[in-house]
Amino acid sequence: MDKRKRGVPCGSRKTGTSQKRKKKQNKQMLTVLFTFCLIIIISLGVSGFASNAKMETEYTACKYYKSIMIEKGDTLWSIASQHMNANYQDIASYIEEVMRMNGLQDDCITEGMYLVIPYFS
Repeated sequence: MDKRKRGVPCGSRKTGTSQKRKKKQNKQMLTVLFTFCLIIIISLGVSGFASNAKMETEYTACKYYKSIMIEKGDTLWSIASQHMNANYQDIASYIEEVMRMNGLQDDCITEGMYLVIPYFS
């Protein structure tokens, strides 16, 4: 039978199928594009969160002070080696700070003296 006799114009079936296929392809393409954008946004958010977490942990050391009593045989050098950490350039800079904080003119300390010393948590 001829298509014209059934009331269907020539070539309309082919065009209808082609349009459906294009719509389906467009829908798939939009889904892929949306998924890709979503992955990028999530990745940026996670990396931003991770870098902020690193920054916070790097700068959490707080400086505190405590008083200690000098015992027999203690020196500023031995006190510094027990209480200083990587926040000081070297042991001499720690000793200078202890001397300045306690008003010491030289490195002479005696048993029974009290010194205020810095430390980091």
